[in-house]
Amino acid sequence: MVMINFKESSTKTGLILLGSVIAGVFTGNSELVTVTVGESGAQIGGAIPAVAAAIIGVFDTLRKEKD
Repeated sequence: MVMINFKESSTKTGLILLGSVIAGVFTGNSELVTVTVGESGAQIGGAIPAVAAAIIGVFDTLRKEKD
């Protein structure tokens, strides 16, 4: 059984990443990769970065930090 420790910072980061992936799915993210460059910097979006964020989010949520 997997226990999630909500006190670890990696768990919070992982849940935020998973939340952003879910939001991207509900907004109809259909492109594979999109890059927008503006004055404030580059923004990356699309399905491939969303899948990568989901994988990292699951890993961060479930991993145990060393003391």
